[in-house]
Amino acid sequence: MTMKGEDIPYIGEWAELKKNYMLEEKPEDYDELESEHMLLEYLDGIETAYSKRFDELVERQMEFEGVDEEMKIENPLKWVGLVNNIRSQVREILTAELCS
Repeated sequence: MTMKGEDIPYIGEWAELKKNYMLEEKPEDYDELESEHMLLEYLDGIETAYSKRFDELVERQMEFEGVDEEMKIENPLKWVGLVNNIRSQVREILTAELCS
């Protein structure tokens, strides 16, 4: 016996996050999309949109903070740390948005 949601293939990080949120917090919405055979299309749209937004926001924040190719060459450890911090911040913002 499989649990609800296990038969949905992994589409990506954002789709998986939304699927799990819906299963826990909005099961009626999940059931409706599933019964209308729209769940995979919906999750694929979420993955596409949020992946694009994530990349755009990371790039914009890197520009704002001056994290560029020159810094990457001059101080790669600092560059990696700053990029990781930016990515974490953007992921946290988008996760909060997606799961509300």
